[in-house]
Amino acid sequence: MSNLLFLNKRGFTADFSWLKNLEKILKKKTKLKKTVSIALLSEEEIKQLNRVYRNKNKITDVLSFTIASDDILGEVLICPNQARVQAKKNSQTNKQELQLLTIHGILHLLGYDHEASVKDAAKQERLEQEILKILHK
Repeated sequence: MSNLLFLNKRGFTADFSWLKNLEKILKKKTKLKKTVSIALLSEEEIKQLNRVYRNKNKITDVLSFTIASDDILGEVLICPNQARVQAKKNSQTNKQELQLLTIHGILHLLGYDHEASVKDAAKQERLEQEILKILHK
């Protein structure tokens, strides 16, 4: 079985020991077949990308970018400091928040779009929760 999820922590400290299990779940649940790069970014880096690509001049938690390639699905960019803030606000652990953001970003790459409609948002959230439940077993 080849690896499809690759992580670049870029010097950030974060627990991604669960990534292998997530990959197995995603292969079964979503038919993930292409490589996904996951990178951790600072607040300033993710804010700049959010401004350039989404016209939103603010820090965000996760961004996803598809890549036109036969082998690579895309890249998920996560701001661990923003994840930490959200984890505290949502009474979650940092690990749980990073799991949610990683899943959320990958689902975007697979075509799920919670911003398209209420129905699409519900569909994406259901799948996120289903994957998280399996991951936490």
